[in-house]
Amino acid sequence: MEEHQKLFKLASILLQYPEREWLEDEQLFYEISKLANHTARKRFLQFLDHAKTKAIDELCELYVRTFDLSDRTTMYLTYYLFGDQKERGQALLKLKEAFRSAGLELEGDELPDYLPLMLEFAAVAPANDAKNVLLAHHKAIKGLADRLQEVNHPYFFVLDGCLAGMGAFLEETNGADIPMRAEEAT
Repeated sequence: MEEHQKLFKLASILLQYPEREWLEDEQLFYEISKLANHTARKRFLQFLDHAKTKAIDELCELYVRTFDLSDRTTMYLTYYLFGDQKERGQALLKLKEAFRSAGLELEGDELPDYLPLMLEFAAVAPANDAKNVLLAHHKAIKGLADRLQEVNHPYFFVLDGCLAGMGAFLEETNGADIPMRAEEAT
């Protein structure tokens, strides 16, 4: 597995609904500690350090309050562009088709614009397909990171590490000269 694939997979895990299993998983900590991207490694470990100081119920409540009950910090990325307008449905279909054309069929009920699912896609898709999806949604991901940073939210660490990994990956694949991390834009 290439570095960017591992990084996106780890970010996907950390951005999913908290589970005791991954909080106690020494392999997860080990995989994060082996990341070559210094910023991603540091940020993911900062998040885990914070998460380990909280009870699982507290983490779950924080997650739901942040990502499920707030339109401002939802992980459904097309919402930031379209809200509940019909154009969002078209964007979701286009994203689903991008997944399908890369050879990946969606399983389950999750919408294709759910950030952990998109990162999971980027971890297994051909590099060019991953690049296209990440470039198309980088502004929404960065905006989410910025909103979390404004309130000193612990999930900012995961998003900032993910953005650092995205920046390195896009640079490797001649992606774009855009600031990918929250602190690079200021």
